[in-house]
Amino acid sequence: MKKLCILLFVFSLVYLSCKKDEDAPGEIYGKWKLTETMNDPGDGSGKYIKVKGDPKYLTVDRSGKMSGDAVPDLHSLKIIDSVRIEVINSNAKEPLVYRYKVSASSLTLHPPCIEGCGIRFVRN
Repeated sequence: MKKLCILLFVFSLVYLSCKKDEDAPGEIYGKWKLTETMNDPGDGSGKYIKVKGDPKYLTVDRSGKMSGDAVPDLHSLKIIDSVRIEVINSNAKEPLVYRYKVSASSLTLHPPCIEGCGIRFVRN
């Protein structure tokens, strides 16, 4: 019985260590495909809506340069910490601070909005 308990314990450790974690940290660098956008009218009712039409992309290289047609006014970024980036935007005189969440397969950007807003991507 003792051997069976040890075997089950070892098996469970192996299983849990091999299980893929969807929220595992990833890198913001790479090519991202735009999938959803959200703009809240200010009453908390905003929901993410799937993007239709031709695919649009955002590319972030290791130097921080941003390019692509998904958010064409973004030029570069600097990572502040694990949840904030500083973005150079062609429409703003000063850098803007965006909140972000990145995993191995997804990226969500939250520009500075009075009401809620967001942009979601999947790794391409």
